[in-house]
Amino acid sequence: MITFGYKSKLSSILRACAAIGIGLVMILATDATVTVVKIVAAFLMVVGIVSLVVGFVDRKTGSLPLLGTNAVVDLVLGVLLFLYPTQVAGFIVYAIGAVLIIFGILQLIVLIGALSLIGGGFLTLVLSICAIVGGIILVFNPFTMKVMSILAGAALIVYGVQELMSAWKVRKAVKVQETRRLETSGTIDAKDVDFVKEDEGQPEGELSDEDDW
Repeated sequence: MITFGYKSKLSSILRACAAIGIGLVMILATDATVTVVKIVAAFLMVVGIVSLVVGFVDRKTGSLPLLGTNAVVDLVLGVLLFLYPTQVAGFIVYAIGAVLIIFGILQLIVLIGALSLIGGGFLTLVLSICAIVGGIILVFNPFTMKVMSILAGAALIVYGVQELMSAWKVRKAVKVQETRRLETSGTIDAKDVDFVKEDEGQPEGELSDEDDW
């Protein structure tokens, strides 16, 4: 079963919270697109600073060059986005649409594998498809920017809620898969042990009821 993107419970929760938070901003803010650009800018700057600090702390392991480069790129992008949010705002809806399509398809693929193990979950599939459709609408941008901002927010919230549901179902499916793997690996359970003991305690040469059959 494919679990790409869902191996870490924390990453799923962070994606869901980020999607729901940005979705609410897109719906409620008067100048939603500019606000979202500034949020993304702030996020990039925080990530850059954290990467830089981690790189210095672990510089003995040789990770500083890579983390330092990533930090500089994140910081530069964050500063540029923060200083020129209006110029970027026109593209943010398209970017959200593209992200929803990519992550929605990935979510759908993972869910199909998970639901094949645990069954049910028709609603979760529908929500994933809705997120993908929302992303397609945003990419083609057929409405006014205000309407598109509201649609983007709604689609992000749907995706965020679905992300939480998917994370729970994937973890449940992984446990089922692991249980089946142990069952097929030759592990003897309690019933098998009891059966062996009963056979061992039987006098030699005497047939049991099962042997008569």
